[in-house]
Amino acid sequence: MSLNFNFLAKILLLGEFRVGKSSMVLRYVEDRFPGDYMATIGANFLVKSVDLSLNGENVRVGLQIWDLGGHTRSTQVGRVFFQGVSGALLVYDLTRPDTLDKIPLWQDQLRKYSPNAKLYLVGNKNDLVDERQISTSEGEKAQGTFKVEHFFETSAKTGDHIQETFEHMAISLIELNRE
Repeated sequence: MSLNFNFLAKILLLGEFRVGKSSMVLRYVEDRFPGDYMATIGANFLVKSVDLSLNGENVRVGLQIWDLGGHTRSTQVGRVFFQGVSGALLVYDLTRPDTLDKIPLWQDQLRKYSPNAKLYLVGNKNDLVDERQISTSEGEKAQGTFKVEHFFETSAKTGDHIQETFEHMAISLIELNRE
């Protein structure tokens, strides 16, 4: 992997325990699904180099992807991770409404330290059709309520919309940086 980037961004995945943040990162960076749940203690950090085409121009993007454990919101240690963030995926579990209800707490914590970070609302586990408790329209309504620019529904298990979500954010960050 080349470490020569035209653009480098720090992206944070935020959300409660067991929403699938670690699985989303592993699916995107390594194209694998871990299967077994293991709680993230503190944070995991991975880098992915992506070649994107933006208005006919090839751009090499370095994404520093930070996966924070669900407990970091309320800790002093968590504050360090919230600084210097370019963008964040606010992740909730489509089968657990309480995880969507807690998104504003994550959003508020991030805004204290990185007020200009681009935010995406992401409902994960769209493969669990029979267990789903939050509809797409409820997610879209939450997007408006939380004043978040973009909304995606994903499945880390199947890979549905994972690459699209991360690369959409990368392009948005490049465009924002060029303004």
